[in-house]
Amino acid sequence: MEFINNKINKVSRDFLLSLINFSDKQARKATRKELLDLYLDKKSNQLNLIPMIATVKVIRTIFNDPLNFHIEVEVEGSNTTPQISESRIKSFNSSWIDDPKMEFLMEKIGNNGIIINLKIIKENKILFNSTESIISVKIGKEIIGNSMEKKSIKFLEPMVEMMTETEKVIGNIEFEVTIEPISKFGLRYWDRLPVFDPDLKIPKFAMPSDSFVHHDEFNEIIVAFVIVYWLLRGEKNSMEMLPPNIQTRSAENGVYNSIVSDQLFTSRRLNGCNRPYNDFIRVESCKENNYGEWNYELRLDLSGYEIKQDVWFPKETCCRFKLIENENFNAAADDDNNENNKDNENELIIKSIAYKMNDGGGDDDQWVVQQADDSKEWNDLKVKYMMVEFNYNINWGHVGVHFIVEMYNMAFYRNIINNPIKQLLYPHFDGVIFNNWLVVRPMLDGVVTQAAAFTYEGQVQIQQKKFSQLTYKWKPTSIKDKIKGHVYDIANNAIWDAITEYVDEWFLENKQEVLKSWNEIELVSNDLVQHCLNDDKTANEIKNIQDLRDCSIFIIYQAVFSHAYIHWKAWDEEAKAIIFNQDGATTKKDIKYYENLGNAIEAGVQYPSPYVRQYPILDVEFGGPELLQKKIWKYAHKINPAISIGSLIMSPNI
Repeated sequence: MEFINNKINKVSRDFLLSLINFSDKQARKATRKELLDLYLDKKSNQLNLIPMIATVKVIRTIFNDPLNFHIEVEVEGSNTTPQISESRIKSFNSSWIDDPKMEFLMEKIGNNGIIINLKIIKENKILFNSTESIISVKIGKEIIGNSMEKKSIKFLEPMVEMMTETEKVIGNIEFEVTIEPISKFGLRYWDRLPVFDPDLKIPKFAMPSDSFVHHDEFNEIIVAFVIVYWLLRGEKNSMEMLPPNIQTRSAENGVYNSIVSDQLFTSRRLNGCNRPYNDFIRVESCKENNYGEWNYELRLDLSGYEIKQDVWFPKETCCRFKLIENENFNAAADDDNNENNKDNENELIIKSIAYKMNDGGGDDDQWVVQQADDSKEWNDLKVKYMMVEFNYNINWGHVGVHFIVEMYNMAFYRNIINNPIKQLLYPHFDGVIFNNWLVVRPMLDGVVTQAAAFTYEGQVQIQQKKFSQLTYKWKPTSIKDKIKGHVYDIANNAIWDAITEYVDEWFLENKQEVLKSWNEIELVSNDLVQHCLNDDKTANEIKNIQDLRDCSIFIIYQAVFSHAYIHWKAWDEEAKAIIFNQDGATTKKDIKYYENLGNAIEAGVQYPSPYVRQYPILDVEFGGPELLQKKIWKYAHKINPAISIGSLIMSPNI
């Protein structure tokens, strides 16, 4: 039997290696090489392989005699019409630093390169304006390069008076020309995020372990099958495809209903998949017109991220809640075993939802408020809001926790050789880079990009923003008021305490050995400082053993609890809606397709999950360290009401 198992493991590993080799090609194709393929038919007669932006920035003009003029810039072959500068009156020596740049779209750049013409237009209030001088420059292949990189060149050119036989020089002009790919084609997301470069092969020591192999060679096949099968169903309701246990979780009282009750809506905001990123803020009692009073707000800011043109998607949202305080609740006597006190806990009630649309300007930039009045508009808006949160979840909440662990994973993998810290952390890095690279990363035509309101670029933008705020110097914060049915904060603090005790006991035993190879930790710290996007470089710096301890707690918390919570809770009800069309621009059939696609994403995750072999509690062969198990069991009574400890996973590799 052992021989057969070893044989199966070898076959599985060979399969994974072949999958990686195939994925090497796919990753490159989906980024740079895919773009090359798109433009191969133009390769023979033009220099650029992708659309580019030619930017002209005038720096200074100097004239021998004062002149009233403006500058007209045109780029031959550009889709962008000529652009005109502000006027200069009686100008001798003018700085143009504060004037805007002029941008020109270049879809096709011929083999002769780009010709840029700057026309000095003399202004005359009585007679017609006249062209005083034309300055032409050529941008050749040496500047355009492979069309994937940004390049700049400065010019200092004489201005020669037109219509004269002597070619009189009337002054000179200094300007800079920049050539770069347009932002939509900035597909090298790994240059903008602290994650693995898919142009490289995964090193052997970063390959997944047997525990990953046991489930993933089957996992990917099942995911692909489920997604393809669901999409082939077309307009049929994908809810029918859910396993019975997931259907139950999506229902109230065992019955699936498209109308989400106010109670369920509030419960999911307190305990749902987005809760790790939802901050409930206690405010002074507010009242607005007829929308009632509220004293809790839940805000989401999604402005500044590129979205699809035809979707309904607010740039800001605010859920307003009213805390109904129970006079029988005794905060001083609060006790885990005081059931009577739990029955008398305060209740949180949704009062209204306010939002601003992405369009900006005019009335669209005002808050739109919908009261919780059980109207059709109210019930529709609750589902739309869940769509907003779900987009946030699949573009940052879920993807983000994968990439957060990967950022630290890479720093340790690159620099740790002998330090025993790998005994503590490496079980939580298992398969992370491979899984993220294979299915989690932003993909130009990936299922998330197709189903979500964010474009590919929007996905990268939100990840950049969130990474700029990332630090391991963080601790859970809780809603101060005791709220009926609110179980997340209790579980969150409990798992943090469990992991803290586990890490502290590990360091108590291994501190001296860690210090012997401290130079490796210094390299890890330098790596994190160099690659993190946080402006405060000390946010991820590891200066001493206390910092390493704090960083370890944060990594294990993200890997074991935060990922599992977001992963398993994502299906609870948020995936009912992925995007909504705006003004009928997207057909109902397409909306149903997107909805099925979003459901397929989640179901593709749920179906193969029983085959995962990295549950620290449930799995015997590949379970977590004994000490970690003991700590989790110690706090199980506080964790289980929010998420079963049997659902916790050692590493975010699914």
